[in-house]
Amino acid sequence: MSVKVPPKVKQDMQRVKDSVKWPEEIRNFILGKLEEERRKENIENAEEILRKVRRLPKGSSVKFVREDRDSHH
Repeated sequence: MSVKVPPKVKQDMQRVKDSVKWPEEIRNFILGKLEEERRKENIENAEEILRKVRRLPKGSSVKFVREDRDSHH
């Protein structure tokens, strides 16, 4: 893969090449961006699943907990 940058940027990169490992920086940026996109996709998938889940009427969880507690007595 090659990346085109303006001549001024290339000069600046050359100037600091001893203290900056450009291939490593670019690789880390790409990996970070891919991880960010993977997380976005996972969130979108989770939201889609949640949209499909049937909602229970208000107070249902209280009712279920009470029924469970009562069944143990």
